[in-house]
Amino acid sequence: MTYVESFERAIHQRLRGAHVTDTLLKTHDDPPPLRGCKGRIGVFRALNLGDMLCAIPALRALRAASPEAHITVIGLPWAYELIARYRHYVDDFLPFPGHPQLPETHVGRADYESFRNSLPDDFDWLIQLHGDGRLTNGILSEWPTRHLAGFVRAGIRNDGYFLPYPSGHEIDRLLGLIRWLGGDGSSDLEFPLHPEDFAQLKAVPEFEHLLDAPYVVVHPGSRDAQRRLAPALFEEAVDVLSERTRVVLTGSAQEWDLNARIAESCAGVVNAAGATSLGALGALIAGARCLVTNDTGPSHLGAALHTPSLVVVTGSDPTRWAPKEQRRHRVLDARSGLSRERFLAAVLDLWEHAGRTIC
Repeated sequence: MTYVESFERAIHQRLRGAHVTDTLLKTHDDPPPLRGCKGRIGVFRALNLGDMLCAIPALRALRAASPEAHITVIGLPWAYELIARYRHYVDDFLPFPGHPQLPETHVGRADYESFRNSLPDDFDWLIQLHGDGRLTNGILSEWPTRHLAGFVRAGIRNDGYFLPYPSGHEIDRLLGLIRWLGGDGSSDLEFPLHPEDFAQLKAVPEFEHLLDAPYVVVHPGSRDAQRRLAPALFEEAVDVLSERTRVVLTGSAQEWDLNARIAESCAGVVNAAGATSLGALGALIAGARCLVTNDTGPSHLGAALHTPSLVVVTGSDPTRWAPKEQRRHRVLDARSGLSRERFLAAVLDLWEHAGRTIC
């Protein structure tokens, strides 16, 4: 028996036992199970920036359904900085160290077991918002809770509060589960900004006067190599844009050298790789005339902050991950290749239209 099969068997055994007795089966005649819940709800999503931002509408809908519940997000440690911005939806955060079988993490069994043994024992609900459940349902079935909800793969038994994993945009997938459980709300992204975010931005010497005049943000990197457009194309885009305005290159500290090579032939380009906190990055993008980026975390920040953007898709599914609002945000599908002429034309078109009011 494979590891995946053992996990699926574990969740089925859990559902056939006390869990089913507790929850019964959800039918069309049942009241929405989470509406008005006053207990403790845990939401599991242990992913990166863009993935977590896509879950905010679901968290907002969950809070609307259960205003008196104690909602805990369980995610990777880095996400505390993000989730802390949503205190109006989330009460606290539990850092998840990872699991040996999850590709997003690199952690040993002992570290995971230490985390599992320290979990609170008073969860009324655990909601799995981390994919189709082939691994995560088994993981969550090991955690103490009265009720378990989430997604299952097509063809897998979905006793209790499990919804077949849908297609469509990631935001709509996650929001659909919460709606099925009794919540509702819009699919709009949001990223709250605070005065200290702008103060942090201005505290960086290169950014002291950045907000005093127009600039654009270009994000040429990505954690996933398959989502990176060729640096040579970004170099040409920066060259064209720097003739018209100031350009700021963003990225992680590990991408500083990449940005430096892209900017070396252009005067006045700011290399901000590794120089901003998450909040300062949000403030930087919020103040930009426009954003040119790969399909990665900053593309979702741009959508949440309503900054006009050009999102280049090279290795992901645009129907799942591209910005939903297509008037302000343009998507350039480069999965089958992208010519220099087409890319630069899209960049210049964004620059020209970003100066106009978009209602």
